[in-house]
Amino acid sequence: MSADCSRFRTLLGVALLAMIGSPQISDLAHAQEEDARIAVQEAVETYTFAMQSSDRGVRLQAFSRAEQLFAAAGASGARNADLQTNLGNAALQNERLGTAIVAYRRALLLDPGHARARQNLDHTRGLLPDWVPTPPEAGVLDSFFFWQRALSRDARETLAAAAFAAAALLVAASILLGRVSTRWGALACTLVWLGMLASLAFDPTRDAARHAVVVVPDVSARAADSINAPRRFSEPLPDGTELEVLEDRGGWLHIQLHNGRDGWITASSIERIRQESSFESNRARVPDVF
Repeated sequence: MSADCSRFRTLLGVALLAMIGSPQISDLAHAQEEDARIAVQEAVETYTFAMQSSDRGVRLQAFSRAEQLFAAAGASGARNADLQTNLGNAALQNERLGTAIVAYRRALLLDPGHARARQNLDHTRGLLPDWVPTPPEAGVLDSFFFWQRALSRDARETLAAAAFAAAALLVAASILLGRVSTRWGALACTLVWLGMLASLAFDPTRDAARHAVVVVPDVSARAADSINAPRRFSEPLPDGTELEVLEDRGGWLHIQLHNGRDGWITASSIERIRQESSFESNRARVPDVF
């Protein structure tokens, strides 16, 4: 019996430690939060200074610094749609259209209903040459699931799991209690679960890992994965061109534009929209910049 009690106390201690975290982990998290807060505050101040400057050189230098600070805040853990939008604004003011588009699209991955990111993305796309194709508008299925723009993919996955668990509990309750109300509740939860599954299946952001943006000026697309291959297009791809990566062959990428035309470009020319297996928001509040 004493051995069982000792084992129970050990397991309880491990469980409590897992829930509250070790002091070192907690201290590290607080330090990262503070680093992110300081970086955001300095970034906003730098951005404001740039907006008030009349000297173009000073403005660009300050916007570049603000962009770096917003990026540093993200690296410290302040990952959310507001921060990505601010990063996009600083990059746009720094005349880096590709980096701005990447940031706005990442903001919309974190918060599909973020109005400021959507508006600024549309504005930035409008600054590109007319011949540069942009991603198509939402299709019929996307329009049917219009409400998914208000929920991130992570939120929909959580809601699907919760609806399934609730449906299972209500089915069990209806069997035990024989109440009609619990059956209707189970049906409602099942419909929510199926709706979330359908939304996840037709989610336009599910292939974001293959989507990328040109982030350097005047990229020459080639007919093959060689610098000596003939040019694929009559004009180079400008900074801000959105595309899809079809194949990664070391330092060369087989890409397709949103009008169906394809070619090969160097991997260093682009930045992918989604680089991580998990791209979650931490909901930290970030001051807006415009």
